[in-house]
Amino acid sequence: MEKELNKDYYLWKSFIDGNDDSFYKLYDQFADVLYHYGLHLSRDKELIKDCIHDLFLDLYKYRTKLSSTDNIRFYLFRSLRRTIHKAQIKVIPLLYDINLVPSNDYRELTYEDKVIAHEIEEENNRLLTNALKTLTAYQREGLNLKFEHNLTYPEIAEILGISIESARTTIYRALKTLRNSIADDKVFSQQLFSV
Repeated sequence: MEKELNKDYYLWKSFIDGNDDSFYKLYDQFADVLYHYGLHLSRDKELIKDCIHDLFLDLYKYRTKLSSTDNIRFYLFRSLRRTIHKAQIKVIPLLYDINLVPSNDYRELTYEDKVIAHEIEEENNRLLTNALKTLTAYQREGLNLKFEHNLTYPEIAEILGISIESARTTIYRALKTLRNSIADDKVFSQQLFSV
């Protein structure tokens, strides 16, 4: 991790010092992950693309005034979030598709095994989708930052504009709500099918 932060520091410094190749590397390295993060802030895909381009144009335009950083992803996430908010978009994270059936090396599955695996995957996705709907937009964004982008609580707190303790509490409560919602949904499903 420290090696990656060092690499970020030198890439950012090179960019600030006027190296255009470093700017192109930044764009190539982070445009896709920023887009993916943006999908959790807005459903408007074109607006997200526009905001990412605006962000990189501003970075290029004001690069001599930028502060140094050793964590570019964190810096860009925070900046993109501000850019989207400046465009007066309400935070409505998309429910993202998480494949709950692990894709390890399997023995050759029979047709019946494949049908059962597919049904389990669909049921898990349905349970997760229903459970995610019970969370607030804030909680969904917090979970996304923590588990999909592996940000620390201090980083999440700064991006969301809350205290570190509030970030921890938000994640904890979101996970507890998900667990309870999925458990309740499973009990309800079992009752329906047992009638």
